[in-house]
Amino acid sequence: MPAPKNQKPLGRKSAVIGLFLILTLLFLPLVGAQEYDYEINAYAVYFEVVSPDNIKETIEIDVTSYTNLTQYVIYTDYPVENASAVLDLGNTVERINVTVRQVLGGTNAVYMTFPMIRPGQSARINLAFTTRGMISENGEKQQFTYYVKFSQPVGVFHMQLLVPKGYAILSPIIPSPDRVESSTDRLLLEWKRSNIRPGDEFYFIVGFSGEITVPKPPSPWLYVGVFIIGLLIGGGSVYGYILYRERKREEELTHLRSDEEKILAMLREGPILQSELADKLGVSKAKVSIILREMEEKGLITRVKEGRTYRVFLRE
Repeated sequence: MPAPKNQKPLGRKSAVIGLFLILTLLFLPLVGAQEYDYEINAYAVYFEVVSPDNIKETIEIDVTSYTNLTQYVIYTDYPVENASAVLDLGNTVERINVTVRQVLGGTNAVYMTFPMIRPGQSARINLAFTTRGMISENGEKQQFTYYVKFSQPVGVFHMQLLVPKGYAILSPIIPSPDRVESSTDRLLLEWKRSNIRPGDEFYFIVGFSGEITVPKPPSPWLYVGVFIIGLLIGGGSVYGYILYRERKREEELTHLRSDEEKILAMLREGPILQSELADKLGVSKAKVSIILREMEEKGLITRVKEGRTYRVFLRE
């Protein structure tokens, strides 16, 4: 029977609506993904301590592009020297042109220009350079400090610190590492975090001693003597060790209070930029950030965003 005049078959209209819904569901995730030009699947930072003034840093970034991507920029508060980078496209490896420029507040911007990564294509950026300033003196020991903040989501963040033979790890270690591995020529500490959100920030602090001179193996008779003495004064030795650890903790707290008192004294003269405090105190910018965050939580100060840094005020 023929369809009535002036009426369209319902089957065709339903098919058009169904096709529209399917296309909407397919392209909806892509619309959300376009909030950023690329997706960071993994971000890894490797530090190898050669000496207090010589640290090899390597950054590896796995990205999937949503646009025609030809440049990536990294910002750091530390010096960047002898920088080199490559782009791994899976089947080929291309050299990356690296340019370092200083921007507001003494921050270094590392511009990496490379062959085009097309929409939907994945690649790995590998940047290596020499830096310093992450290790500061703290009494008789040294302290490694590193701070990182992400401006967009990251699938997996991986951080690794290599300390050479002859150094001993001491407290504090913040946060606790996910893996510690010791060998004859190095000590490795490793951290791993997943599902990083925009604005997430991480502080890493590791204390370690200066270089240790390894003595020659003593005579077996010395072991016998030590064993006998240990039996006689073992209890006193344990008690003395506890007192020593308590004294070291008090020294660390006194040092922190000393830094806080210096900052409070400066702020009584008027507000000051956070980037200037590091120079006045003689410590790294990352350590200043940690101290100011703790003082802000105590209600001692307030910080107001000003450019790429903060202006610090004494709270009344």
